[in-house]
Amino acid sequence: MGQRAAVFCHNGLGDGVNSLVLSNNLQLNGWKVVTYHNLMESMGNWFPHLEVRPYPSMEGLAQVLQAYDYFFVVHNDTDEWTRKLVQEGKRRFPEKVKVLYLYPSSNIVNEPYYSDCQTDPGRSVAENMRLFCEKILHLPKLTRSNGFIPLPGLILKKWPKRVVIHPTSAKVSRNWPRDKFVKLAQDLKLLGYEPVFVPGGKEKTEWEGVGCDVAIFPTLDALARFIYESGYHIGNDSGLGHLASALGISTLTICRRKAWANMWAPSFHKGVVVTPSSWIPNIRGFRLRDRLWQKFISVKKVKSAFEQLVQIAS
Repeated sequence: MGQRAAVFCHNGLGDGVNSLVLSNNLQLNGWKVVTYHNLMESMGNWFPHLEVRPYPSMEGLAQVLQAYDYFFVVHNDTDEWTRKLVQEGKRRFPEKVKVLYLYPSSNIVNEPYYSDCQTDPGRSVAENMRLFCEKILHLPKLTRSNGFIPLPGLILKKWPKRVVIHPTSAKVSRNWPRDKFVKLAQDLKLLGYEPVFVPGGKEKTEWEGVGCDVAIFPTLDALARFIYESGYHIGNDSGLGHLASALGISTLTICRRKAWANMWAPSFHKGVVVTPSSWIPNIRGFRLRDRLWQKFISVKKVKSAFEQLVQIAS
């Protein structure tokens, strides 16, 4: 019987999509693995060989600690459940609890348990997952795939001119301005593309009446099916870009910081990232580039990046 492992990731969609690279590698090498994530259960038909469950209750911690041989925990100092799991696991069997840091900063080498993973901030999250399996776990079979399998009946890029635009994210500070997204969509329509806004369900009314289709989906699975048959994805630094990339769709990501993009930009398929120019001062204490990054990324710059994306995707 193979080793029994649990993978606990952040509950952001991008975190889940990328953490499945680790789960997929473990499964490929004969491990029995369960991934804990609160959003991806409805997408289980895309990765039938990988089991995903929602996070258990705090009362279930003792049972979880008895159920697995190894625990792989993406660092999350804001989640009480994760903190308790690491604290108790490291006390009882430290060699079986591995903490993974997914932060694009050289300072992570000073964090507790950094040696568990030895993250390289200059590489994508998906590649870091693969390297963890190679350098730390020494698994003989390796892959950068997160295990997504196309569903029967769907046709990849069936609507090649359809551009899925995700103008929202988990944090407002990550969002490119609404008026710029609308202008970009209008420009794409003039070029013969079919932009469709897919905001979060709560933000639907804010995007109606912009002169383009607005689509809301009842489940993550339904949204994934829609993206899979589209031509491109454009969005902020958010999980939907990672999902699109893992589905084989070319992505354009608008991000406020290049260092963050180097690690967290969608990396499963061809993509382009737009960030503010490095010539803009970002001195500690002022952080002009970080504070005003939306102003420094023009519609013209994003439109040019999309034309580049079309070229590399063809």
